Amino acid sequence: MKRSLVFFMIIISMFTGSAYAQGKVEGNALRLKGALFFGSLRTDLEKRNFYGDIVGLEYNQDWQNNRGMTLINDLGFDYFHSLNAGILSNVFLGLHLNRFTRGYEWNSYYASGIGIKEGDYRLLYSDINLGFTLSPSSNFRILPKYVIRSMSQSFEGNYLGIGGPSYLGQDTKTTSGTSGLVGVGFEFDLNDRATLFADFLLFGPFLLNSSGTYNSEQFRVYNNGLGFNYANGGYTFYSEKISVGGSIVVLPKLRLFVSFERENMTAKSKSPVALSFAGDNLDRVGTLMEFVSATAAHDITLSGVKFGVTYDLNL
Repeated sequence: MKRSLVFFMIIISMFTGSAYAQGKVEGNALRLKGALFFGSLRTDLEKRNFYGDIVGLEYNQDWQNNRGMTLINDLGFDYFHSLNAGILSNVFLGLHLNRFTRGYEWNSYYASGIGIKEGDYRLLYSDINLGFTLSPSSNFRILPKYVIRSMSQSFEGNYLGIGGPSYLGQDTKTTSGTSGLVGVGFEFDLNDRATLFADFLLFGPFLLNSSGTYNSEQFRVYNNGLGFNYANGGYTFYSEKISVGGSIVVLPKLRLFVSFERENMTAKSKSPVALSFAGDNLDRVGTLMEFVSATAAHDITLSGVKFGVTYDLNL
């Protein structure tokens, strides 16, 4: 633990920064924040479906409708407690909630048929931020932070296979995990109203090791039998993020901001139990493929533009 704390301080001293404030904070203040996100989302579950189906010689196309607008995003607050101890301006604690939903559809192909597939997907993650603000100059601020991120995904798919054999299928996947991450960034005031900012997640899991659960169930009824695939185990992830943008004061204490966001959460299952049945028989090849598709490392990728507003309440 002592070695981890020393490493944490070294990282902070090397990089100096993180930027949830997105503008100068005066005194003790509660900064409320809300945003909408327009961009693309790719989930690791898409690749896991691909590898899970390929053992049955069924080729999935890319999932469609990965782009869209998410209205409830980065909803939360940061509390800043003023210190005014030299360049150490304040300490802060915050909570931010992010929610993404997509309705996907795609086709698949097998030897003598086509699969028509669709599914509803949801990604939720919350960040608890703890950090402090360094102000080496009046218009430049550095906000190191430590982030505890909790993440969950759910997917409900419905499949129709037309050909030989024909089938009806359902697919359910859920994941959850928690991980500690180190953040770093910068803020620079162009003038009294406009601020440029950058925000990064650089390192993790840190202090809090990533842990969680992975569950996958796929059930199909064919015109000549039935099949069931199952995998359950641990789930780990780490995040890398870059966010750059600017904010402007439009009313006292009220800011509008826009930023470009790109984030990768690399995830995989850990030590899963994987089973695959064809009728009453255990299919060992299918079991192996379920294990491979679960334990492979794949990315959850977010990329797009975020529009939002912050409002300060002085306390």
